[in-house]
Amino acid sequence: MIYSYGFKNYFGFKEGADVSFLLGSRVPQEISGGRKAATILGVKGANGAGKTNLLKALTFISTFCTRSFNTTDDGGIDADPYFDSEEPSEFYIDFLIDNHIYTYELGVTSTVVIYERLYRKGYVSDDSERKSRKVLVFERNGNEVVKRISELASIDVISLKSNASLISSAFHYKFAEPLSILPEIYYFFITFTSNVGYTGLNDFATNIESIHNISEFYHKNDKAFNFVKNIIIKSDLGICDIDIIEGVNDTGKKYYFPMFYHTVGDKRYHLTIYDQSSGTKSLYVKLHLYWRALAFGSVLILDEFDLNCHPFMLPKLLELFESADSNKHGAQFIFTSHITEVLEKLSKYRTYLVNKENNECYCYRLDEIGGDILRHGRAISPLYNEGKIGGVPKL
Repeated sequence: MIYSYGFKNYFGFKEGADVSFLLGSRVPQEISGGRKAATILGVKGANGAGKTNLLKALTFISTFCTRSFNTTDDGGIDADPYFDSEEPSEFYIDFLIDNHIYTYELGVTSTVVIYERLYRKGYVSDDSERKSRKVLVFERNGNEVVKRISELASIDVISLKSNASLISSAFHYKFAEPLSILPEIYYFFITFTSNVGYTGLNDFATNIESIHNISEFYHKNDKAFNFVKNIIIKSDLGICDIDIIEGVNDTGKKYYFPMFYHTVGDKRYHLTIYDQSSGTKSLYVKLHLYWRALAFGSVLILDEFDLNCHPFMLPKLLELFESADSNKHGAQFIFTSHITEVLEKLSKYRTYLVNKENNECYCYRLDEIGGDILRHGRAISPLYNEGKIGGVPKL
């Protein structure tokens, strides 16, 4: 579970940003649900303010820690600094795995790693932290590991690549004995799912190949398919049932596609996914991402998650992560949205606004705003629409 993350000198964020999921003791129970960290976090702001880059930084951290070893030796690092800055881009993330709080720190240019560090601290499940000091697990400067704990002696044999993470590299090495700590960090990050890449939003396409691939996944996974089917049917779309049909193409290869059933009077009719609305198509394809996050207790990162969705659907999707019944493993969902009504669901404790001044981006959580303008229980949308709390375009 993520506690917080941040970065600086990254795209439009010159001085950086800090994003916290932590919910203090003053956060009402109906918001926190008794959890120390939020399971949903929304980001709003004007076009071009930097919303996507706020999510992009989190995607970059997870991707760099897991997939950078596969980059060619002369490949670049997908972290652009603020305009022509020659300083490194810097990142950190605090997160909980089992009984330990970890802090990962990284400094990179667009070509090389400057530093990489991992810290660990003990944790007690009764919501209090042990008074143990933070332990440096490893520190890497350039291509050299300058410090490490004794449990990681095996990593001394690794020949580090200047454009790859030690965590990603260690996962791909074969050691005589199982390596401690680093594999669980790798597995924590590899489960992140995001529709944001280096170039921004990569919306999950609803082309025929995508539909066939998703349908094959549903065909092989009843739990995922029933999860998706129940949500679509309950969304009042006129659909009473969905089946996955198996077909064979001209080359003899099997493929799978959905059939949607509609009841009119006492008759039942079937329609293909191409006869459905864009909203139904989008739900069918994207809902498997929600299921994966909830099933594995991982992190879902979606830019413009409201695409093709009616505003009334959005709170229902967020409730999947709020409810202890549907979110048994502490999955987290961070997203951007242009739908103002979602602010009331999030409250000031789970909403970040992004602004830009003189082409420099910055962000803040709404409960950081002083005074009593955002008293708990007071509607946020009117204040946002009137521009009183920021995050709106200047037209």
